[in-house]
Amino acid sequence: MILLLKIQFLKLKNRIVRSTGPERWKAAAFAALGILFFVFLHWGALRFLRAVHGVELAGPLLLVKILSMALLTAFFMILFSATITSFTTLFFARDLALLVHTPLPHRTLFAFKSLETAVFSSWMMVLALLPFLAAYGRVTGQGAGFYLLLAVLGMPFAWLASAGGIGLSLGLMRVFPARRVRDIMLAVAMGICTGLFLWVRWLAPAKFLRADTMSATLEYIALLEAPSSPWLPSTWYAQAVAAFLNGSAREAVFYGAALVFAAALAFALLVAAGERSYYAGWVAAQECDRRKKRRPLGAEWRGVPGFFGTRFRAILGKDLAVFFRDPNQWSQLLMLASVAAVYLLSIHKLPLDSRFLKGLVSFLNIGMTGFVLASVALRFVFPAVSLEGRSWWALRSAPLSLWEILWSKFLGGVAPIAVLGVVLVGVSNHFLGVDPFVTRLSNLTVLVMAVTLAGMGVGFGALFPRFGVENVAQIQTSAGGVLFMVTGLLYVALTLALEAVLMRMHYFSAVVGRSLWSGPVVAAVLAVMALLNLLAFFLPLVWGHRHLSRADV
Repeated sequence: MILLLKIQFLKLKNRIVRSTGPERWKAAAFAALGILFFVFLHWGALRFLRAVHGVELAGPLLLVKILSMALLTAFFMILFSATITSFTTLFFARDLALLVHTPLPHRTLFAFKSLETAVFSSWMMVLALLPFLAAYGRVTGQGAGFYLLLAVLGMPFAWLASAGGIGLSLGLMRVFPARRVRDIMLAVAMGICTGLFLWVRWLAPAKFLRADTMSATLEYIALLEAPSSPWLPSTWYAQAVAAFLNGSAREAVFYGAALVFAAALAFALLVAAGERSYYAGWVAAQECDRRKKRRPLGAEWRGVPGFFGTRFRAILGKDLAVFFRDPNQWSQLLMLASVAAVYLLSIHKLPLDSRFLKGLVSFLNIGMTGFVLASVALRFVFPAVSLEGRSWWALRSAPLSLWEILWSKFLGGVAPIAVLGVVLVGVSNHFLGVDPFVTRLSNLTVLVMAVTLAGMGVGFGALFPRFGVENVAQIQTSAGGVLFMVTGLLYVALTLALEAVLMRMHYFSAVVGRSLWSGPVVAAVLAVMALLNLLAFFLPLVWGHRHLSRADV
């Protein structure tokens, strides 16, 4: 284990020491963007938590409940991510063919790969939680001891969530060695988790916020005081933090010790299971299903519409075939469907009575849909070029121009993103019952955002290709992926700011009973939006094309 960790440390050290001047400037720029994004999220979380803390009677209880909900969400997000990531790192990584046949015990190799999986699957969620936790400490007036407690308990918390996903993948590979059966079981497991999320959301906990009577208020406060499931690590983490805030050191130590002990027990049990089952699961993962029937050449792209042309159809068909052969790719569609279902159900259950609130939620819904589309583009569009891997040279040797390759990647990604965006915003507006103007404006805006984000994803993916990676998650979490996500969210925020001008004139006209529309203002807003989308769409594509045409790959 120490030897493998030392190798990873030396790789990181050599990468830093041997980096050139431009690479260091690029890393500094990424760090600056990350800090700005962190500050922005921290500012938003700080305003939200201060508003919650100011609620009479239930403010402090609400803070604890929000912390518990945030940790519960993070736990299941890491669990999902670890389940998907572990299939690649534990069974399909390229270095395993060498490491498995070294004198290293399989138990040591499994433990190392498990830790690697935990890092890959949890680091982004941990970074996303940092601004919220920092704001939580400021609102409650805590010092360095509070943040030390969060850091100490955060490591076993993240490991427990990762261990659950690793254990699930290990069990599936051991019990169901056939790839197709394993994929079906993964789909069933995600379906069950999605059903649980939908059931909890259908209970509509937001209705308790509408405390019109004293009895309803007392019931709501009692609900907040009631503990969550006592067997969840997120509950232990939240209870330890709550006990620390209340000055109960003994209770904080109890829940913290429970979290650490559970993490140590999970590591021991997982390593013991890996010692018995890991090698057999790895061997089973290298097996292939027998081909049932032969398909004629070109059958992969018969489902692609003919108006794309022969060349585009060939590339699109190849990408679709590769996508559905890789469970690490298509299984993310199940996660995406889960998120979309929970989101739409949440919109449907919102307690909104006034036209103003419905319009406000509809406007914010454009930004939320844009955020979802940027995340989907990061997962599916941004890695499109890098996923060619070692076969990139064969694609470049084909009678295809580089622009044709990039446009085919764009066409393969823009359609599902556009459909998802229009469905999300259309169904949400139907649930909200907004007027036709807002519906048309939302649909058009989301459609344009989908096209622009797909172009940005292909462009940034071509500008920062990683053809030698072993895990798709490494492409998404690379420096280029982070830069794309930050730039995409900035683009969505600017679009939302411009949309606010039009929405403001529309609703103010309805309030005063006369038109407050200004032709020059509308023309200026539309011109700026057109310029923003043209720059955001074409600049990354042009830069990516220039980089790939000059790169020796």
